Amino acid sequence: MPSDRLRCVDCREPVPADARICPHCRSIQPSPLLDVGVVVAGVFALLFGVVLTVMTVGTSRLLGFVLLVVGFGLAVGGYTRYIDRRATSRAR
Repeated sequence: MPSDRLRCVDCREPVPADARICPHCRSIQPSPLLDVGVVVAGVFALLFGVVLTVMTVGTSRLLGFVLLVVGFGLAVGGYTRYIDRRATSRAR
């Protein structure tokens, strides 16, 4: 088996890459598509927030600023979660 195999998030036992449930402890494994979805939603909110903040006035500008901050948090948080998962899988 290659050294970059996946491990269960709870029991740390090796599991197949396409397994959604660990055969050892029966815990549900997180989907990598969830991380991608969070990053894409964050980038979309960030870009839409920039447009609203720059092009509008009043309450819409405030909403745009909130979207900008939330989008930045989602994009950076999703990417750092991806980096953390890769680092923990390589460390073991």
